[in-house]
Amino acid sequence: MIESKALISNMKMKTRERARTDFLVHAALALIFSGALLAYIQFAGPNIVDYDGYYHIKTAQLIREQGLPIDFPWLKFTILDEVHYTDHHMLLHVFQMPFTFTGDLRLAAKLSPVALAAIAFMIFYLLLRRYGIGYPLFWLIVLFASSSPFLYRMSMARGQSLSLALQLIAFHLIMKRNAKGLVILTIIFVWSYNAFPLLVPLVLFGAIVHFIAEKRIEYKLVLAVGAGIIAGHVLNPYFPKNISFIWDHIVPKLFAAEYQTTVGTEWYPFSSWALVTTSLVAILAYVGGILLTDRAEWKEDRARLFWFLVSTMYLVLLFKSRRFVEYFPPSAVMFFAFASRDRLKNLEWTHLAGKRVRVAAMILIGIAFWFVAYATIQAAREDITSEPATIAYKGGAEWLAANTPAGATVFHTDWDDFPKLFFYNTHNTYILGLDPDFMRLKHERLYHSYEDITQGRVREMEEMILAEFGCEYVFTDNEHRAFINMADQSPRMRKVFSDRHTTVYRVLERATQTETPSE
Repeated sequence: MIESKALISNMKMKTRERARTDFLVHAALALIFSGALLAYIQFAGPNIVDYDGYYHIKTAQLIREQGLPIDFPWLKFTILDEVHYTDHHMLLHVFQMPFTFTGDLRLAAKLSPVALAAIAFMIFYLLLRRYGIGYPLFWLIVLFASSSPFLYRMSMARGQSLSLALQLIAFHLIMKRNAKGLVILTIIFVWSYNAFPLLVPLVLFGAIVHFIAEKRIEYKLVLAVGAGIIAGHVLNPYFPKNISFIWDHIVPKLFAAEYQTTVGTEWYPFSSWALVTTSLVAILAYVGGILLTDRAEWKEDRARLFWFLVSTMYLVLLFKSRRFVEYFPPSAVMFFAFASRDRLKNLEWTHLAGKRVRVAAMILIGIAFWFVAYATIQAAREDITSEPATIAYKGGAEWLAANTPAGATVFHTDWDDFPKLFFYNTHNTYILGLDPDFMRLKHERLYHSYEDITQGRVREMEEMILAEFGCEYVFTDNEHRAFINMADQSPRMRKVFSDRHTTVYRVLERATQTETPSE
């Protein structure tokens, strides 16, 4: 009897070891495969993808040097001024921090999104295996084929990949009714990225599918997310400033009929043609999932119904804002994978002669989807090759750092100048950045004055720049022709630096108009 128990225990241990080894092998396979393709996309060009990546990787470096919370004096005309600053991507910056040890922030801003996106894709793959979805590598290829804007946004040094990874884990915790795990995950999400409110509809969808299947209300899951959101904000080095910031940042974007400032293009929708042509596989996956599901299956398969609700939500949000393309494709592919799970298991291959032919057929199908994925990957690479040069602002930013007093505020002619200036120059401070609404919410009158000046609508702008903004130096990229033409004609605007990308002016007092500024 004792030997029999020992034998059983030994068999169980070996089974667990095999399962652990199998898990690690598949995790490594998915991570390496995804990482290689994502790196191929990322390094299509030498430049940092998207403007905000400059801010994020620089902030990660500052956290490495200063610790948390960091002092942030660089946006004094906004709700992120030195007194009210909150890092709403705090844990993202902590995750990015090790990459800053490379000594090259440009490289760090390219390696970190590859790593985070590869982890998200690995979790996608492992979830498919965990829930009995056949051919998980095939579905991973489908994910790469789903949408070129999705791949492009996964290449940004921002929080999208981390957000996707956390939502995929949330799905598993919701299906397993793991309330404690959901609390911890929600806290991590709050610390990482301000898309954490997306967990609320996800957990409500989970409660709905559990109720439909078992007529049981899983209120603990809903309470877990609520408790996690509260704890994540209270147990935060930026509390209570983070509370008011989240309200100001999210609510105007989600519920406004029209944006009150010129926000980034990511907040505007795709045209219908652009959406279909760039995300066709994702749309077909969503439609395919619906066509493969009958009424009974909606009730029986909780995971399938969950991903139908999630992908539908993200499709609706995608019609409002293109930034939700980072979530619709993976949720649509997940929905399609679960909808086809039983059919793939029960598929009759009677017309095929033997196992070899079946394997050959699956290889041919995989190759076909690989060609689609390759075309999608190439489209994402083309977007990355068109990114503006990382060094474009280097000359002007470094001139300002070397020739102006520490902390002097620089007047710059566009809100999205800030991340690149900040990347190269923390010696100066700036007018606004990250989101123009951050300035409008604090100084609406000044914001409209700023818009008038930068768009060349103010003839005598020098006095406003000096008196209202307290700026002696003006930075502009060379595409602001209306502003540059006016500045060049003004006797009080002296050009002190210029290269092919940017120009810096010094604003002279009236009494010193005839003085020659030092170069």
